[in-house]
Amino acid sequence: MIRTSATLSPTLPVGWFAALGATALFGALTSAPAAHAAPLACGQTVTTSVVLAADLLNCPGDGLVVGGSGITIDLKGHTVDGVGLGVGIRNNGFANVTITNSSTIPARIQEFDYGVQLNPGTTGTIVEKLTVQNNEFSGVELNNAHGNNRVRDNTIDRQAKTGVTVIGGSRENVITNNTITANQGGGFLVQNSAANRLEGNRITGSGNAGLVLDGSGGNTLLANVIGGSSDSSIVLRAGSNGNVVQGNTSTRSADAGLNVSGSTGNRILSNILTGGGDSGIVLQSAHGSTVTGNDVSGNTGGIDVSFSDNNLIRSNTANNTTGDGITLTQSLNNTLELNQAHRNNARGIYVVGDATAVTGNRLVGNTTNTNSGGGVFVSKAAHTLQGNTARDNKGWGIYADRGNVDGGSNRASNNTQSGQCAGVACTP
Repeated sequence: MIRTSATLSPTLPVGWFAALGATALFGALTSAPAAHAAPLACGQTVTTSVVLAADLLNCPGDGLVVGGSGITIDLKGHTVDGVGLGVGIRNNGFANVTITNSSTIPARIQEFDYGVQLNPGTTGTIVEKLTVQNNEFSGVELNNAHGNNRVRDNTIDRQAKTGVTVIGGSRENVITNNTITANQGGGFLVQNSAANRLEGNRITGSGNAGLVLDGSGGNTLLANVIGGSSDSSIVLRAGSNGNVVQGNTSTRSADAGLNVSGSTGNRILSNILTGGGDSGIVLQSAHGSTVTGNDVSGNTGGIDVSFSDNNLIRSNTANNTTGDGITLTQSLNNTLELNQAHRNNARGIYVVGDATAVTGNRLVGNTTNTNSGGGVFVSKAAHTLQGNTARDNKGWGIYADRGNVDGGSNRASNNTQSGQCAGVACTP
């Protein structure tokens, strides 16, 4: 039986639905502006709420085009299928549209250029409970769509390029609880777009990076799970400033867990980034960031900071890496405070690069134990070491080149170098 919108006139007779009979079933979709049903086909514009009653197969262009605000398109467990062209469901600026699946049977949008596309002016639209797969460019794209559009609870898999793209100045959208998997060109791209919230998504098996912000600021990345990416799990690049990256989990990426470059003022908080082919967190020409409470254990390196200034790196755990726990290279005026760097295959903390007394880095209250290459190694001057602890390391507990500043209260014991510390005074 064909279902119609709940907004139909209450004056319809009780037997109206049965009276439709085979005539209404002729089309894949029916709309009911009054007391009759009109069949819809591939490429047709939908102006009232509809429920899909059969599959739309081999659409030569678009599948369906939204043509009115405040309507619902319910796929009801059916498939909208293309031939590699057009858009499965396209909204060119209508507000408060819902594209959904009320059935327990998966509703598929497949084999178009784009699965679902929300274009300029689209606001308040919900895209939910769909299976979007095997499209060319993107499963779901938001292009200059802003104002509380919500993409949630979808399965977005096996696009030839990207799973989800948010581009062209899209703002204030929420993309949450989607499964985004096995997309060949990457899982998720946010480009030149701001103030979007990406929360609770599961992004796996990406052919490139799992989640990328490119020239995009003020976004929130919260509690996403990212695994098996062929590049880094999370990438912030080229002017992606003032974002919050919090509570995300990354495993088994081929590159870094999180790579930030050419960006400022980001907050990287309480993420678990493990099992990567590079460091857990990489900052490169990234300034003014807060990196707090992250676990970057079990990677090739823990936290790798290069040519990056004025960052706060505090209370992170960088253990059991195959390289250094925390590395600062040619970076100035950073604070390393209360971090743990234990059982690394090289050094616990390694700082290299000249600084002045004004621009030197500050190492305060860090703990570096049982590292194969020593606890803390500070090359060049003039950096400050205060209240750090280094025990049971092979080599020196703390080694600081001449010209560095001994801030006092450093401790070292049971390291294989009998002097325990060089360049600063240490107590057991």
